[in-house]
Amino acid sequence: MSGPYLRMLPPSASPLRPADIAAGIRAWVTGQGAQSLRREIKRRFGARHVFFATSGRAGLSALLRAMRTLCPQRDQVLLPAFTSFSVPSAVVNAGLKVGLYDVSPRTLAPDMASLEKAMNRKTLCVVACHLFGYPLDLEPLRELCRVHGAALLDDAAQAMGARAGTELAGTMGDAGLFSLSRGKNITAVDGGIVLTDREDLADALKVMPELFTEGSRLRPVQSLGLALALMAMLHPRAYWLPASLPFLGIGASVFDPDFRLESLDALRAGIARSVLDRLDDLNAARRRTAATLHAGLQGVPGVRVVQPAAGTVPVYLRLPLLPLSGAWPGGVAPEAQALGVVRSYPLALHRIPGLAPFLVSVGEYPGASMLAANLLTLPTHGHVRGDDIRAIVRAFQDLPAKRCARVKEVAA
Repeated sequence: MSGPYLRMLPPSASPLRPADIAAGIRAWVTGQGAQSLRREIKRRFGARHVFFATSGRAGLSALLRAMRTLCPQRDQVLLPAFTSFSVPSAVVNAGLKVGLYDVSPRTLAPDMASLEKAMNRKTLCVVACHLFGYPLDLEPLRELCRVHGAALLDDAAQAMGARAGTELAGTMGDAGLFSLSRGKNITAVDGGIVLTDREDLADALKVMPELFTEGSRLRPVQSLGLALALMAMLHPRAYWLPASLPFLGIGASVFDPDFRLESLDALRAGIARSVLDRLDDLNAARRRTAATLHAGLQGVPGVRVVQPAAGTVPVYLRLPLLPLSGAWPGGVAPEAQALGVVRSYPLALHRIPGLAPFLVSVGEYPGASMLAANLLTLPTHGHVRGDDIRAIVRAFQDLPAKRCARVKEVAA
């Protein structure tokens, strides 16, 4: 925090404007929010079928339930061992078992040998996650899923607008997913968007009444209150307040499979439609901030920014950073919470105590474990200023870099 005011950067944010709130209110009054948002998602991403849910994890659970109805003899879903805790929460909510595969610390991409080893005749689906807005090349996964008769779910919750070659994240599998939560590329307070071109999968989703139930009449009122609070509290001059209240759990990773499936209320759909018009500008601004951070850190010994794969266009929801060695000096990741520099997911999925009863098997996932212990993320959102970037770079320049650099760089 700096100066006479309390200033604290959120690790990730998608700032709302008063015009977005007004658009949400109009959609609530007219009831046209979902239709307008669906048309624009179809146009922008070329999807035949689009469905909405009250959260990203609810959308993922709905997709998995639909897949299970089409292939009831399969009940296992393969996940990267390092990802958001919401992903296994959705699998368990859908009544399915969790299998894991490792990821590369160098690229955040699936370890294909680990993934192939985890595949079996009970595999319903492989979930691929574009972490922190870094798009994956999913062609090898598509082929592997084809051979094993499994579906591929393209989880682009953190990567709306990212590209791998000519393909957009969220459109490279049998189905795709976007999130509208407060820290994603665009926000509507919360929400999930499900895309698919498969007619059988769309038909299975259409008969799920949960996806067409908007909940109580009070929910748009609650959404309005949350949107107004979010618009104010995500500003660095105010973020310290919610971040300092432990009962809010801001930034906490929680495994919680006990949630309801509902659709997106009209107010949040209207907000999402308004913010979607700024998606390209928001992503371009994140790229500029990421490039400036990367340039500043290039001369800092002992640290490395995770590089996107060749031929991809990332959207840098956050900028991931690792020590050149296998661990930070002293074994403690140097978080700077006032600058939005934090660890991401504190545990690899196989270390989550509550998930253990739902795991198909327990193995070792060294890449995921290394990332959970060491990966830091730097903020790239619209509230990050030039002096914030300079302060972040200085924080890493002050590390005992020589001690960090003496150890051999970890192999991916």
